[in-house]
Amino acid sequence: MERYLGVDDVSALASGAGLLGSGGGGDVAVGARLLRHALQDGGRARLVAAEDLPPETVVVHVGLAGAPDVVAERPPGGEDFANAVTALAGALRQRVGAIGVIEIGGLNALIPLVAAQVLGLPVVDGDLMGRAFPRISQTTLAAAGHPATPMAVVGPAADSVIIESASVDAADRIMRANVAALGGAAAVALYPCRADTLAALGLPGSVSGCIALGQALADSAGRSVSDLAARLGGELLCEGRVDEIRPRRGDIPGSLTVTDRSAGHILRLDMLDEYLNVAVDGVSRASAPDVLAVLDPVTFAPVPPDRLRSGQSIALLRLPLMPGWPHGAEELIGLAAFGIDSGRPEATR
Repeated sequence: MERYLGVDDVSALASGAGLLGSGGGGDVAVGARLLRHALQDGGRARLVAAEDLPPETVVVHVGLAGAPDVVAERPPGGEDFANAVTALAGALRQRVGAIGVIEIGGLNALIPLVAAQVLGLPVVDGDLMGRAFPRISQTTLAAAGHPATPMAVVGPAADSVIIESASVDAADRIMRANVAALGGAAAVALYPCRADTLAALGLPGSVSGCIALGQALADSAGRSVSDLAARLGGELLCEGRVDEIRPRRGDIPGSLTVTDRSAGHILRLDMLDEYLNVAVDGVSRASAPDVLAVLDPVTFAPVPPDRLRSGQSIALLRLPLMPGWPHGAEELIGLAAFGIDSGRPEATR
């Protein structure tokens, strides 16, 4: 079944993507601004299920990669994402028939719709992560052994790089090096695959699910945080005050300590770009790949790790990971992938 999204749907999509970022995934406001521009004058984005496309349809996933400060100041435009898809289509020597979403958390939940609108293509209602993860290797396609390459990286001056073939981990490193060389932010087209492959290995319905989360967030305005958690299908882990923040050191996770306002429990939340593990009175309570969302308890706005302050009031929610990840993927998306021991939540590297 297909549906059409207009400019009135952007806020809900962005709000849901902010929740599913688990603290990371980039600033959804950047993606929302680009998408609103793409949908101005009555434009509509066509959303389709992978299984409803002809099985041989080539689907290319699109995203924005780069340093947050560069992305905020000089984000690529819609034509840059379209150019990345066109460059990859040239490398494939195939016609691209649909655009895919690599991650439904953060700004890359919105960017593929921008590219699709410029190119006049449908967007697959699904993604490859079910939330935001920091590496392009943390996808359901990678878990099944599907390569991320060929890949196209296009900078704001229309400079382009094609990564023809590489392991998924090497492709991640090469992509990051090229993004830096292109000015710190770039449009990326990657993980080309057939629609029937995506129907079998992707996470279906996650774009629609993200919009539903965002709408539930809007409908909960003025209600309690516990009511919000119930509406989102999640769990309120605590509502309290930030007592201490320990910044990350490179790849070594940082943490914050929170005193729960109602029960007096002490919570420790481990974090890198995303929130990863929460321990209550020294016992691990929730962890990646589940989504841990830190919110302002009044406005329900997500609070990323770099905006936390001592003394700040927050609410911490756990949202279940969208279904569809294969069994045995914990090494790829669980705590071990981030250097955290779930039994004793502290850095192991």
